[in-house]
Amino acid sequence: MKNKSIKTINVTGTVGYVVSILLIIAAISAMVITAIAGAGAIAVADNDISVKVATDIDIKSSGNFLDTLNHFIKIDGVDDLSDLISKDENAADDPAVTFSDKDISEITVKEKDGGLAVNAKAQEKIFSVKRVIACLAVTFCMLGAATVMLHMLKGLMKAFKTCETPFCENVIKKMTYFARSLVPVYALYMVSNGMWSSLGRGSDFSMSVNLGYVLLIAVVYILVEVFKYGAGLQKESDETL
Repeated sequence: MKNKSIKTINVTGTVGYVVSILLIIAAISAMVITAIAGAGAIAVADNDISVKVATDIDIKSSGNFLDTLNHFIKIDGVDDLSDLISKDENAADDPAVTFSDKDISEITVKEKDGGLAVNAKAQEKIFSVKRVIACLAVTFCMLGAATVMLHMLKGLMKAFKTCETPFCENVIKKMTYFARSLVPVYALYMVSNGMWSSLGRGSDFSMSVNLGYVLLIAVVYILVEVFKYGAGLQKESDETL
């Protein structure tokens, strides 16, 4: 008769096994979508893409928050942010302030219904489709690594589903495989995220490290060592008995 703790581990393994299968299906679907997008991009690989973005924002406040913002925001050629406001609500063309900022080209601010209506236009961004293809290729590889990792997770959950003890050799082996599979996924994720971010900014490639993910991987490896230690203690106990 299994004790309550083992039953709980088995049930958790069963649920995790089903969830991991669903995640594998989602990852494979994402790979297919990425592959289709990549094939479409390859068809127009010699073209460039031009992007212009305009954003409308309605701001309402009970106080004059522009006075507060004046202490934090400084715009070349503008002494007071209230100077940006167009007072004529019926004006067809509101005066716009042009920026030399790398992201914003111009901004229009107009008083409206006790608040402000802000229209900001981004600088035109032009980037090569070949860079998009490179981003999609790395994303595809990352999704492939994630699919492998999810298969390792499925194997671990299956081991938990049928184990008599969490310190058995099969559980530890599957947990070790899962821990190792996390590393390439995170490495490819960092590269992919850096490439997409650089593409959106129209800048050179840059990459940052997320300490949260690094900590997660470290915790999984620590758990592997803990389970190995627990298996050793259990083996010694069984030999003693």
